Amino acid sequence: MGKRYSDAGLLELTGKQLDPAKQQELLVKIGRKMVEEAPDNWAEIFYTRASVADQSFTTYTVKHQNGDTLESSEPAEINLLFEDLKAGLYRDGKGTWFSVRYSVTRPGRFSVKYNYEDPEIPTLTGPAFTNDLKYFPRNDEHIPAWLRQKLDGEADG
Repeated sequence: MGKRYSDAGLLELTGKQLDPAKQQELLVKIGRKMVEEAPDNWAEIFYTRASVADQSFTTYTVKHQNGDTLESSEPAEINLLFEDLKAGLYRDGKGTWFSVRYSVTRPGRFSVKYNYEDPEIPTLTGPAFTNDLKYFPRNDEHIPAWLRQKLDGEADG
């Protein structure tokens, strides 16, 4: 189960997984979009996203060539592309990432780090982890102890 990867950014459940080439293509597209939207004097752009089911928390920081940093809103399309990336990296029974850190450095070299173990999300509402497990099922051996506790708490609460 996954979400559709598309230029329109429309997210529909389709079951499509990204192969390494499509993953790379999407990561490059994300970096290009960030660079296109960046101010002229940018040196590095940092984007972090923690996502569980339909709840997400993001930061978007631009470091300027003079060393100053500015937190701002990310380009709207970026969030949709990362939703596609999350869905496309889902693997049957293993789940997908909870958070990601993406950076692009002038002139356009990017790096990405995925966190599959801990969402690092400050607050969630409702049965977020239960819903996430419905969208991105994990076999028992891929459910960390902390996640099992969260699921138990949501079931009780």
